[in-house]
Amino acid sequence: MTAVTVPAATPTAVERDNQLEGLRAVAALAVLMTHAGFLSGRTGGTVLPGPLARLDIGVAIFFVLSGFLLYRPHARHHAGLGERPALRPYAVRRFFRLVPALLPVLAATYLLVPDSRAAGAMPWLANLVQLQSVRSDWQLPGLAQLWSLSTEVMFYVALPLLALLIGQAARGRGGREMLVLAGLCALAWGARAWLTEDSGGTFTWGRTLVCHLDWFAGGMALAVIRVRPPLLAVARATLTPSVGSVLAIAASLFWVLSTSLAGPFDLSRPGLASDLFKHIGYGVFSVLLVAPAALLDHPALRSVLASRVMVALGTISYGVFLWHLPIMFFVRDTAGWQLFGGHFWLTCAITLAVTVPVAQLSWRLLEKPIMEWARRL
Repeated sequence: MTAVTVPAATPTAVERDNQLEGLRAVAALAVLMTHAGFLSGRTGGTVLPGPLARLDIGVAIFFVLSGFLLYRPHARHHAGLGERPALRPYAVRRFFRLVPALLPVLAATYLLVPDSRAAGAMPWLANLVQLQSVRSDWQLPGLAQLWSLSTEVMFYVALPLLALLIGQAARGRGGREMLVLAGLCALAWGARAWLTEDSGGTFTWGRTLVCHLDWFAGGMALAVIRVRPPLLAVARATLTPSVGSVLAIAASLFWVLSTSLAGPFDLSRPGLASDLFKHIGYGVFSVLLVAPAALLDHPALRSVLASRVMVALGTISYGVFLWHLPIMFFVRDTAGWQLFGGHFWLTCAITLAVTVPVAQLSWRLLEKPIMEWARRL
């Protein structure tokens, strides 16, 4: 393996990765809260309907993080700092990272969410092989959050070829690589404008990879900056004295996105302009949020994002993401709370109190051992 200019495991690198784990926690909690807001009817109410409805922005944060972390080895190779990532280990690790934790969730949903048992075989098969983002009738009650996992899997499958093509186009030059990534953003925006979110009530192309490439590309661009010292130096010189301003801009953008400018707060179909504004705004917000944590070792950020609680939640964030919605459905059904019938805070508290231990067990007993085993294959 070729020598690299940045050590693979220095204290600051570990802390920076811990900061990213903290952001995973933020994203997972945001997704949990937006689902609680929807089921309780709070997103259609008069108190904070906008912010709660827009906490699905956690999905964009997850996608930017995935783009950064998974493209970083490819960006290093394009910069002449390492070998091209091998396909087989990558595929094996991605498979065993995702699938084992998913299987018990599918089984539990069948048991805990009665409405899911009315679905035919095809929706269950689609959720097993992660194709449910393609059709609206393949989404299951209690597993609606898995559309984004399906899109993520599409990115995992496409990434090796995508990285190869980007590398050939960039020819080792960081500026060209950034331009290609900008082109991916333009492709996603054009696809989103052209493809309908729900064509004929069945196909949901707007939830597939082609319409979300820009969110992944935002993280990939951060990876390019991270591995190229000249770009990183400029980014750090710009970001270090202005982290507070960057986060303030992100917060202001989120406030704007929480208004009707970004479309309705319920599941009503938005207009094209509102949909594009919301989608692009989600991507910009997420890049602004992730960039300081990915590129800097900032004491204030570290004290929050790399705290023990945030790192612990980030470590089990995949389990929280998988388990929270079937548990939330079960909690509300058991309590007799009707759809849109209130009890937002109780829904959040009880769901979180049950989901975190379940996700912790999933991590310790299933996910972590299998990941360690997969690394040895």
